[in-house]
Amino acid sequence: MDQVPILSIITPVFNGEKYIEETINSVLAAKTTFPFEYIVLNDGSTDTTLSIIKKFKNKIILESHDNIGESRTVNRGIDLAKGIYVLIVNADDPLLTEDLINIGIKEISRDESIAAVYPDWKIINNFGDTLKLNILPDYTDEIMIGKCRTLPGPGTIFRKDVADTVGGRQHKWRYVGDYDFWLRISRKGKIVRIPLVLAQWRCHKNSTSISQRNVEMAKERIAVIEEFLKDFPVSKKLRKNALGNAYYMAARLSFFDSKVPGKEFMIAAIRNGGGIPSETKLSVLVFILLLPISGLIIKMIPKKVIYRLGGNKW
Repeated sequence: MDQVPILSIITPVFNGEKYIEETINSVLAAKTTFPFEYIVLNDGSTDTTLSIIKKFKNKIILESHDNIGESRTVNRGIDLAKGIYVLIVNADDPLLTEDLINIGIKEISRDESIAAVYPDWKIINNFGDTLKLNILPDYTDEIMIGKCRTLPGPGTIFRKDVADTVGGRQHKWRYVGDYDFWLRISRKGKIVRIPLVLAQWRCHKNSTSISQRNVEMAKERIAVIEEFLKDFPVSKKLRKNALGNAYYMAARLSFFDSKVPGKEFMIAAIRNGGGIPSETKLSVLVFILLLPISGLIIKMIPKKVIYRLGGNKW
């Protein structure tokens, strides 16, 4: 840790007492061939998170501030970072292996035009058991922009100077800030996949992507693509695919929140995309077309079943 760091690892945390110690230990235990610094930012936690973090104060860089939200906290971490590269390790997603760092740094440093590298990753439960392997495709604009699919996920390493150039994460996005960030990063350099399972993401009911699938998230899914297309013009075909799939992904959140105007968004998806969006699933389309009857049926299903049905399928 006394060497000039090549990599800055950032963990933002708010009320993460359940997993933060496991995550910090996983990073500190990593045997890497590259020097790194570890920045842990307490975002105004009201539980025992801060007292847990303080146990590691001699081994990490600790910053604690009033609650300002994840995006602003991540940006503070990027501002503090001294490394050439940055890796964000979420408070409930412990580092799976040091191979992520050793392989990732070699890959991103081989070509200055590479802005970020991302691995395949696995989904784990509360106890760390593997639920699913998430084997991703190689990056293309057609997938990340046209299909509105966030390819860089857990374990993504990116260049700090590129993050600075795009201004970090935009604070206005509460639910899709990471997707917007990667979209803008993609205009500044290559995004390259590492075809190995090197990271993990913990699926639990309090995860933002699980617990807050609501009308506000739906609107953001549309707004982030509309703003991106305004700032960064693309081909007519790619634009149609992006808008169609953005509205479709917003529409499917009606499965979780009755306030989401599913039919309205689905019609907009077809209109903007010039037909049924490429990512449309028949089961989701039928559900949307049968609203509000299908919504009433969903209300009779226990929430734990809804979470299981939802997962990453919706």
